[in-house]
Amino acid sequence: MTRPMRSGPVLVALVLALLTLAPPTAAVAAGSYTVTVDGGGAAFLYKICLKTTTTVNTYPAGHGDRVCSGKKGSTDGSFDLTAEYTDGDTVWMDVEMLVDLSGHSRTKDNVEITGSHSCTLKGALYAGKFTCENAINKKSFSTPSIAPYEVDVDDAQAPVVQLLTLMAWCVSAAAVVGLLLTGMTLASQLRRGALEERTEYTKQIAFVMAACLLATTAGPIVEALGFSQ
Repeated sequence: MTRPMRSGPVLVALVLALLTLAPPTAAVAAGSYTVTVDGGGAAFLYKICLKTTTTVNTYPAGHGDRVCSGKKGSTDGSFDLTAEYTDGDTVWMDVEMLVDLSGHSRTKDNVEITGSHSCTLKGALYAGKFTCENAINKKSFSTPSIAPYEVDVDDAQAPVVQLLTLMAWCVSAAAVVGLLLTGMTLASQLRRGALEERTEYTKQIAFVMAACLLATTAGPIVEALGFSQ
C-alpha cells in the first residue's frame, strides 16, 4: 500500500528535471531587423538590399539571402527594409547605382551597418553617397577612370591616322591651288602691264608659302610644345 504513494513524488521530480534540461527554443527564434532608407536626395535610380547573418546562413545565395527594395528613385522618398534577424547577427547592405537604361550598374556590396536603423542615399550620378546613422558606415561612388587613348601611328588603318592623312592631303591640295591661283593672277596682271600690283601678289605668294611651311611642320611643332604627350 505504501509503494504507490512513493511513485508520485518520483514521477513529478523526473518531469521537472526534464523541463529544466530542455533548451529554451524561444530565446533563439529569429526576429526582424528594420532599416529606414531615405533616398529623396539621390538624383539617379538605385536598388538597395538588406541581409543579416541569419538570412545568409538560412537561404542559399541568390535565392532569398537578402531583402531588396527594387528599382527606386528620388520620388520614392523614404521606405523601410526588414529582414530576419537573430541577436548577435551582423547586418549588411548592398547598394546598387543604375547608371543607364540598358541595365549597367555600379555596386557597393557588403556595407556593414550593424546597429544602424536609418540610412541615407544622396548625390548625383557617379557621385552618390550612402551614409548610415553610425559615422563609420559611409560609401561613395566615384567617377570611373578612363584609360588614355593611344594612337598607333605605325598603323595606317587606324581611324585617327587615316583622318590625319586626309587632312594632310587637303592642306597640300589647298597649298597647290593657292600657289596656282596666285601665279595665274600675277601672270595675268603682268601681261596687262599692271606692274604696280606686283608687290601685292608677291605678298600673297609669301603668305601661301608660309601657310605651306606651317602645315608641313605642324607635327614637329606640336611635338616640340609637348601637346602630343
